[in-house]
Amino acid sequence: MKIRTIALAGVAALALCGPAAASDAIGWYAGLGAGWDHLGNLEVNFKPGPPGPAETLNTSNSGLFIGNIGYRLANRVRFEVEVGYDRHDVKGLDPDLSAAQPVSGRLSNISGMLDVAYDWRIAPRFDFTLGAGAGIGRADLDARQSDGTLMAGGKQVGFMWQAMAGFGYSVTDNLDLTLDWRYRSLSVHKSLGTAFGFINPDTGNFVRFSPVLKNNNEQAIMVGLRWYFWQPAPPPPPPPPPPPPPPAPPPPPAVKTFIVFFDFNKSNLTAEAQSVVSEAVKTAKEQGAVRILVTGHTDTVGSHSYNQALSERRAASVKDEMVRQGMDPNSIATVGKSFDDPLVPTGPGVREPQNRRAVIDLGGGG
Repeated sequence: MKIRTIALAGVAALALCGPAAASDAIGWYAGLGAGWDHLGNLEVNFKPGPPGPAETLNTSNSGLFIGNIGYRLANRVRFEVEVGYDRHDVKGLDPDLSAAQPVSGRLSNISGMLDVAYDWRIAPRFDFTLGAGAGIGRADLDARQSDGTLMAGGKQVGFMWQAMAGFGYSVTDNLDLTLDWRYRSLSVHKSLGTAFGFINPDTGNFVRFSPVLKNNNEQAIMVGLRWYFWQPAPPPPPPPPPPPPPPAPPPPPAVKTFIVFFDFNKSNLTAEAQSVVSEAVKTAKEQGAVRILVTGHTDTVGSHSYNQALSERRAASVKDEMVRQGMDPNSIATVGKSFDDPLVPTGPGVREPQNRRAVIDLGGGG
């Protein structure tokens, strides 16, 4: 599988995805991935060594396939158990052991590792991920000369580790699309089988060489999907705005309040919100309010600084609509309070619709 093919597949998948918020999913998930895998050259050392350097085997680029099951915490740290498989054709030339006969065969790696990763949110729909893993791997090598003589082969198990970095795109609250790079290393310093050896001149016994496989390191570029099994039900919709009060006789009341609700992580006015603003403008004109204060609020999802800016944008959106409907901009003051003054007290990281609001106080300006 070529890098270009993988990249095009990732771009096509992103293009088919509609707008979504960055995944805040927590809990258990399952994932699948596949991609281009480069193993490089392998080195086979023989002990006791024959004259000349170690044998070098070239490998073909191939595919790496993984599956995992994991759990993501509320702080965006993930733990997962991963299994992987790749297989490569090998070829080379054995000039020392068999009069320069060509060598060919295959090498497959099977891995099982425990990974730890952290997802940084870098945009409303994108995460950047760094992680590492460690566990065990099994190398299965079968390298033979053209006449079928075994140069080195067998199955050996050893320590395996990997480092990974990449990006995640939230297609929905439950589904992430991933693109990542991995460096994987399998250490198997154990003897493999071979058909070669020599006669010990001191004992007259046949001593077989002990081939050892080295440089089983690979790099991969992969695309994958991560599916979260369960998410809590969405919160109920906010209650309808209160009915407009009857016109107050003069003198007008000192302060009259209207509440405008917003969608999650949004500052634009919905049709329902515009209706509330229109009612507030109508009331302000009827009672002759000369001082108006609009205060923006947020729920507790995200940092204080981010929500401060969001609360200010919500207040500004309400003011802009009031000005569009004929109010004097100099009579309207705005302020944002992040999540410091919730309508419904909650803990951190809770999407509470009634806290995503802007409050219009007629007669409350400075």
